[in-house]
Amino acid sequence: MLDIHLAIPPNIARKTIDDLKKDFPGIHIRPHQTHVEMDAFFEKDFGKPEHTADLTLTAYPSALTRLVAMDDPGQVFASMPETLPALRPDLADLGVTEANPYYRVVCLVCLVAIAHKDTNPFPQAWGDLCHENIRDAMAIPPEETPAPALYTYFQTRLNGDAGREAARRTNKTLLPLDINQGVDAGDFKAGMLLSAFARTFRHNNARMVWPREGAFALPLLAFLKKDAPREALDILTIIFGRSFQEFLAKDGGFVPVRADVDVFGEVAENHCHIQWMGWQDYTSMKEEYHRQMGVQ
Repeated sequence: MLDIHLAIPPNIARKTIDDLKKDFPGIHIRPHQTHVEMDAFFEKDFGKPEHTADLTLTAYPSALTRLVAMDDPGQVFASMPETLPALRPDLADLGVTEANPYYRVVCLVCLVAIAHKDTNPFPQAWGDLCHENIRDAMAIPPEETPAPALYTYFQTRLNGDAGREAARRTNKTLLPLDINQGVDAGDFKAGMLLSAFARTFRHNNARMVWPREGAFALPLLAFLKKDAPREALDILTIIFGRSFQEFLAKDGGFVPVRADVDVFGEVAENHCHIQWMGWQDYTSMKEEYHRQMGVQ
């Protein structure tokens, strides 16, 4: 039976799963797990032949960390087909080109800021969120997600000790929809969300902020198991096809990897201006993630 592991953002999960089940009857898509369970899997079991799915999509840094630590990834993973589309030039220029042939970037997930309209000073940059009037009233997704580690990494890189302190002080207990509603209601002055969750607000009291330094970018990665069934390659081809890449761009608010697929909405309006950390820092980000979760 074809085994698929989709550790993907919630705003694209339902349609992706429904479409795959329709097009590939009998497919086994691994059941939903908590963020803690997924991190434990990618940290300890991913890359073991008996535990690794035929096709995996994930944004967890631990997955790539496991792969690059393997003496011979080719014993478990297949090289990605050369028939897949090349990375779009603007992402290649940023250094997003994959470091080895055993994974491919599916898209870049963008995280942006939101702020209540009455926040003063109204933030225009990530550095503005370090302001003492904002940092204690800032909400980001929970510690069991990769978001706090990503926020801490970039704030520290961009703003030094002030950035790390601002990240430490954020509220890390709410899910994305609750953050959207909390900032809209004035319970928080600002927040950080996937761009898809930052587009609209029920009471229209909050605004998306695409910071002038650029949105924070997190790659969604694909891994193909060695000797996976032909259907796994078919699904991989679909994922990199124009239709699915357009879905990622339009509905997900993500940056597609295909050069012939336009970016949309706020990504286009801000000229795809993003912050990319580089592969070395991406693979080491798990250390910050585990530190925030208290994992030894």
